[in-house]
Amino acid sequence: MIRFLRLKSLFVFGFTLCLALIGGLVLGIGQPSVAHPLEAQVMLAGANITGTLFLEQRENGLVRIRGSIQGDPATLTPGLHGFHLHASGVCEPNTQPAFSTAGGHFDPGPFGSEVPVEANHPYHLGDLPNLVVDATGRAIYNAQTSRVTLSEGPLTLFDDNSTAIIIHQLPDQQRAGGTGAEAGGGRLACGVVTQRGETES
Repeated sequence: MIRFLRLKSLFVFGFTLCLALIGGLVLGIGQPSVAHPLEAQVMLAGANITGTLFLEQRENGLVRIRGSIQGDPATLTPGLHGFHLHASGVCEPNTQPAFSTAGGHFDPGPFGSEVPVEANHPYHLGDLPNLVVDATGRAIYNAQTSRVTLSEGPLTLFDDNSTAIIIHQLPDQQRAGGTGAEAGGGRLACGVVTQRGETES
């Protein structure tokens, strides 16, 4: 009799457990949620230069930056152009020099050094590979960086004053201790990094 009751109890327990598991599968309980990638966009503008960039923070933490830029080849000359994340999301073309409101290269933290550019270049967190422009003034950009994030944290691009992307007049020679000119020189175009779906004010 006792053995029968034990078997009955085990049967009831097993049956209940099966129902719970089936219910969990149907309702999605216990299923890992699919994280949506963090995304941002940049609308670049300068003298006869326009472009759109998309940023996406991937599951491995890398931030991918991709997009296209078109300019007058007399201004956006064929070849390499310095391409950086800058410390402030303010793009004012009428300042002297142009777009200087974007500040220095993005380089937060106690050991960061946004200006002068010579102090920590090419190791700023905002230093990126050069933009490659063809003979028609067109460029396709596709690069990844592990130096910044779109998520909250000390390396986020969405800090108190946001960030911007700058296209420079000259190639970034990526030389330690180089001059401002060797890091890209003057600024041709600028765009504020905004969360995807927002409109730059």
